[in-house]
Amino acid sequence: MKLKKLITFFIPKLFICLIILGIILAPKSAIKAAKDGISIWINILMPSLLPFIIGANLIVSLKIVDILGILINPLTQKIFNVSGRSGLIFAISMVSGYPVGSKFASELRLENKISRYEGQRLVSFCSTSGPLFIIGSVGTGMLKNPHIGYIMLLCHYLASLTVGLLFRNYGGEKRIKSNNSILKDINNIIYDDTKSEGFFVLFGKAVVNGVNTLLAIGGFVIMFSVFFEILQFFKVIDFVSYFICIFLSPFSITPDIISAFISGLFEMTIGCNNLSQLSNISYNLLVPLCSFLVAFSGLSILAQCSSFIGKTDIKINLYIFSKFLHGLFSAIFTYIFLLFNKSYLVPTFFIKNSSYTYYNFYMDHFTPLLIVILLIYLFTYLKDLSS
Repeated sequence: MKLKKLITFFIPKLFICLIILGIILAPKSAIKAAKDGISIWINILMPSLLPFIIGANLIVSLKIVDILGILINPLTQKIFNVSGRSGLIFAISMVSGYPVGSKFASELRLENKISRYEGQRLVSFCSTSGPLFIIGSVGTGMLKNPHIGYIMLLCHYLASLTVGLLFRNYGGEKRIKSNNSILKDINNIIYDDTKSEGFFVLFGKAVVNGVNTLLAIGGFVIMFSVFFEILQFFKVIDFVSYFICIFLSPFSITPDIISAFISGLFEMTIGCNNLSQLSNISYNLLVPLCSFLVAFSGLSILAQCSSFIGKTDIKINLYIFSKFLHGLFSAIFTYIFLLFNKSYLVPTFFIKNSSYTYYNFYMDHFTPLLIVILLIYLFTYLKDLSS
């Protein structure tokens, strides 16, 4: 116990001292890494996240989440053992991306609208990336294949739902079904006696909250970019890569692949980009690795989400474990999907004149997913009836 206390006390201090020493010894590398982090923040995160965060803040403050949550409550309660309000946080996260889901899940817990166990179940699957990043940045921008982006998006959400099902019974807590009718619950929300603020006041608060959140996100991205660069300066990443390569070399895994993957464990955007630039990696390995990194999200985003979750009694270590499971399932689903769909590995310039449309893609792949979700719902519903 004393040894554990000493480790937890000294390791963070030693790490920070190492980073400061690295900045002093290699200021040019540190400045370049900071500029790269700022570039990611300004060019990728700010335009894609800020409007969604402001919009999501308004949706919550205007009680739209409460009203819609009542409507979908029977479905989310049966499948994930969470309220409809919590289910809508997942929908917001799907559209907005990291770290919006964790932020609003934490706020629900802080306002005591959900229990600790429901909060833990919620953050296990509501922390997802957004379609703009997966399809646009990774699929089209880095992998040069928008179809792969759609496959990754499908597997990303399917893996998230899988983790949600695994955590369904966490805490042994069952939600109590409301005896009120849907109309009565909605009426209670509309005629709530608590003082409501005007729209423009709420809009102003949403903008301020969104900007502050984005500033914090930018700080995390910049600092983790610098952290990784300093670790590279001290050859820590190279040492770890070569050590791991000893065990993975029979599988044709090179130190370059491991180093690029480790960079993604720090910041997923940098990692996916580094992996996509390698010439000695097969597509069947490249895409699942990128899929894992996007779902796991990297230490930078984990730190962002933990900064929100840490204000509550939700366990951060269990949240990080759920993100590891999310990454693992996402990589497995992506690999299986690619095994049975070799045609999507063809580069974009070979298929740009094809008559294949995104409508066909949705009909071929999202429809089966919808059927699977409905079957899961039917199974859990029948199971609850029999119990």
